[in-house]
Amino acid sequence: MKTFPFIYNEPKEFLKFLQPKDWANFFLGEINPRFSVTATKAKVMDVIEETNDTKSIVLKPNWLWKGFQSGQHLPVTVEIAGRRITRFYSLSSHPSDKYLQITVKRQKGGLVSNFINQNIKKGDILELGDASGDFVFPKDVPKQLLFLAGGSGITPIHSLLKDLEKSKYDGKVTLLYFVRSYEDIILKSSLEKIKSNVKWLEIVYVFSDVPQEGYESGFLTKEILEKYNKDLKSTSVYVCGPSPMQTKALSLLDGVDVKSELFLLPNQNVNQVKKEGTVDVFLTLSHKTIQVKGEKSLLEELEEQGIYPQSGCRMGICHTCVCKKQTGSVTDLSNGEVSELGEENIQICVARAESNLELEL
Repeated sequence: MKTFPFIYNEPKEFLKFLQPKDWANFFLGEINPRFSVTATKAKVMDVIEETNDTKSIVLKPNWLWKGFQSGQHLPVTVEIAGRRITRFYSLSSHPSDKYLQITVKRQKGGLVSNFINQNIKKGDILELGDASGDFVFPKDVPKQLLFLAGGSGITPIHSLLKDLEKSKYDGKVTLLYFVRSYEDIILKSSLEKIKSNVKWLEIVYVFSDVPQEGYESGFLTKEILEKYNKDLKSTSVYVCGPSPMQTKALSLLDGVDVKSELFLLPNQNVNQVKKEGTVDVFLTLSHKTIQVKGEKSLLEELEEQGIYPQSGCRMGICHTCVCKKQTGSVTDLSNGEVSELGEENIQICVARAESNLELEL
């Protein structure tokens, strides 16, 4: 006779299993996959090919969506091979648009960006989190703006430009957009449409790999900044793009009002270690003890053993993977600091085990 595998050792764990919201989500999902009482789910209304490695995904969220400001990003969760994986993407649409839109460029080795480009189609359902981020305009928008975009960094800037267009902005805006070639310009038709509708926008495409007659070529320099903006000290600058471009921009714009989202990976020198033996990691909610080497982040070492905690950016930015460390010590890979042995919240994507641990996972 088949018996029910009762695995709940604590009353609170059994009660958690009986949560009415979980059952409501299950039954609502059977009626319509977009229905939920706890999760913001969105139906894919369209998939637009922007370039050969970038697609815009048009989304209709359910009633739990709280809205966003131009320039913000949001977590997007997909299921890949049975694993729920979350990544953050900037919104390329405007808050007043009928539907949301994210624009996703394939990244080398990027699990989710490649999955979205290869597999997501009209009618699919994606799970969204709340929008966040301060890459937004202040209440009083400056009268002179310079946008520096690199590659897919155009995504939040496109949303900001749409915001200016809809608000009847009457200042002056210059966009310097750095891409490899003409074919790599993302959201080009929409950018050109905005430009044709307003008088205040100048767009300059700069090609780094394949020069083209009539366009700028090369990389970000002091000369190209001064060529298209004679008065940087009186200009508000928004920068979004690859880390090297943003680092260069910040060095050239010292003393200038700059807003930048510079997402840096954990310190690589801190990451590179070799250790003898293993340490024990006890997962208190799962009642499991595993052994890890303490050579990589806890997230990576857990995943290597078939354990997939919730995670997002994987670089210490989004805090999706935060969990409580009850005992033991870890190294913070973002700064090399070793934690105390006591209880604290840690981000397992940028934490490396230094001793036996107890984690609330």
